[in-house]
Amino acid sequence: MAAFFPAEAVNDLVKKHLPQVIEIRRRIHSEPELGFREVKTTALVKKHLAELGLEVMDLGDTTGAAAILRGGKPGPVTGLRADLDALPIQEQTGLPFQSKNAGVMHACGHDGHTAMLLGAAMVLRELADEVPGTVKFVFQPAEELLQGAKALIDRGVLADPKPDFFYAFHVWPSLPLGHFGIKPGPAMAGAARFQATFSGQGGHGANPHLTVDPILAAANWVTLLQSIVGRKVDPVDPAVVSVGTIQGGTSYNSIASSVSLEGTVRAVTPGTAGRIARWLEETLQGAAAAAGTACDFNYQELCPPVLNDPKEAAQILDLVGRLFGPERAHALNQPSMIAEDFAYFLQEAKGCLVFLGTGEAEQATALHTDTFNFNEEALSQGIRLMVHLVLAKG
Repeated sequence: MAAFFPAEAVNDLVKKHLPQVIEIRRRIHSEPELGFREVKTTALVKKHLAELGLEVMDLGDTTGAAAILRGGKPGPVTGLRADLDALPIQEQTGLPFQSKNAGVMHACGHDGHTAMLLGAAMVLRELADEVPGTVKFVFQPAEELLQGAKALIDRGVLADPKPDFFYAFHVWPSLPLGHFGIKPGPAMAGAARFQATFSGQGGHGANPHLTVDPILAAANWVTLLQSIVGRKVDPVDPAVVSVGTIQGGTSYNSIASSVSLEGTVRAVTPGTAGRIARWLEETLQGAAAAAGTACDFNYQELCPPVLNDPKEAAQILDLVGRLFGPERAHALNQPSMIAEDFAYFLQEAKGCLVFLGTGEAEQATALHTDTFNFNEEALSQGIRLMVHLVLAKG
């Protein structure tokens, strides 16, 4: 990265805009929306982008937004992404700005991500003459569905101009507040979803010999598939197979005619998930044959692994060290098995997904829980690093 832009100037601007950023975060938090339904959130984002005088892109009449800032100095096109959607969780935080929408909650910090990116846009707009190249601010829908990134790319969000670099931030409770973590190379797992159905012959629970029991087949398969990672995948190649739902039967004393299961596969190494899919189907066929049932299998790849560019990761860690102190820069050794469809943007441009620490505070609780919240001081830290990532491209 290029010369270090004076941190004091950025800090002053972040402090100036932070109250508004916090207000935006709390408003989004109180009105959460699920993936591809982020209508109010999208309108709020577009309103602020337009007020900043940025070039708001036309992405069609759907959720998600993007805007362009053309800097006053030569340089590359840098993309910054935030996600908009919430989760189907009933919030139990008791916050003054708790969700007003029953059964929907920002339990993964996307409200903070969106507010931070708007804050970075505010600061960079004031520093436009010092900005190298062009900045593209991307606000993505449906990350939790692992479908929003690809949908935006298909709608042309990367076009005219296409980013040379792309960055995203994610609040991370396992890191101390104000610390940053980056895993060079494979950083987060790719994800897939599988569905299986065993079909048999139902009947009275007292007469199992007159039935073909799909529950027996399903139970056997759930046991068998746990051997896939333990016995077929290289022990140093991280992978996960989990069954999330089992649906079958309507009465305690009856044998069901069918049982359906759904689950997920997570893998870090390209190619591993495909092999797991094959082994899943093979064990499924074996369990069905052993019980005499029919079976059906469907496997859907949702997103590839997040692959952070090693050179970019090293440069960001160096920048964090200069801005915040080397003790706050963490080069992570292990990938997370959580998936993130920011992976699709990293297939198009060099960049990194950066973890922003929110731990060591009363407000830090686990992601995807009904009590999740974070210390809003993390917002200012994230904005500062976002802005310097752009400015360092000069």
